Amino acid sequence: MAFFQRVMSYLLNEVLVNGLANSRTFQRFAIRTNSMMEEAAKKTAEHKEKLGEHSGRFMDVFREELTKGLKDINSKVK
Repeated sequence: MAFFQRVMSYLLNEVLVNGLANSRTFQRFAIRTNSMMEEAAKKTAEHKEKLGEHSGRFMDVFREELTKGLKDINSKVK
């Protein structure tokens, strides 16, 4: 029974793979999907870069405000 399942699986796989590989519709679908994925990856990289810039500025402002706050606390304590 296992041998028969393997043979059927192999035959169906071959028919399916060859059928899709030779199908113009599937090829167009694959090309569109690939281009959409590349575009999404590009946009993600751009957003990641922008987020990095914003977080760097945030940390600079946070550090300045923290320093000011600590100076105010130290001046009130003395």
